[in-house]
Amino acid sequence: LHGHFLIWLEGGMNPSDVHKRMKEDDSFKRRYFRFYESVSMHHLPDAKPPNFDATRYEPRVELPPVPPVPDSDGRLPQDILNEWDDVMRTEIYMCGETLQRHTCRAVCHKYGNDNRCRFLFPHETVEASYFDPESNTVALLCRDPTINWFNPYILVFCRHNHDIRCILSGKSAKAAMFYITDYITKMDMKTNQML
Repeated sequence: LHGHFLIWLEGGMNPSDVHKRMKEDDSFKRRYFRFYESVSMHHLPDAKPPNFDATRYEPRVELPPVPPVPDSDGRLPQDILNEWDDVMRTEIYMCGETLQRHTCRAVCHKYGNDNRCRFLFPHETVEASYFDPESNTVALLCRDPTINWFNPYILVFCRHNHDIRCILSGKSAKAAMFYITDYITKMDMKTNQML
C-alpha cells in the first residue's frame, strides 16, 4: 500500500501570515508549536516493552488496540484514561520502531547519491521548536534523527509507515506538488523539467 494525501486545515494561515504572526506574537508562536508537536512527531515515547524485538514484530498483521468507550455522559474515569495512555504510548513505540525508523538501504543511494542518503537521513536534531525571523525558518522539534515524521494516531490505527510534513513555505508546497505529480504519473521526465 502506498498513498499520498494532503490535508488542509480549516482556517489555516498561509506561510507569510504565519511568519508575520510569529514575529509579532509570542503567545501565537507557543500555541502554533504546541499544536504541531501534538500532531506531528519525530521521536518515539519512552515506552519500550520488556523483551521487545522490532525485527520480529509485524504490526500490519495485528489489529490496533480498541479505545475505551465513554459512559452515557461522555466521560471516562481517570484510571481508564491513564491505562489507555499507557497502551497508546507502547503501541506508538512498537509501531514507530518497526515502521518509522529509517535504515539506509541500496534505494537510498540511487541516482548518484553514493555518500549520502537521498532521503536526507539522518535528519538534524532540534531540541526545541523555534522560529528564525531573519530566514523565516520554522523548525519543529526533532529528537531522533532516524525517525520519519509521523502522526501517532495514523501510525497506531493504520499501522503503516508514513512521512507527515507541515508545509510552511511556497517552496515546500511546490516541492510537494512536484513530488506527488511525478509519483502519480511515473513519467520519465520530471514535472519541473517540463515546465
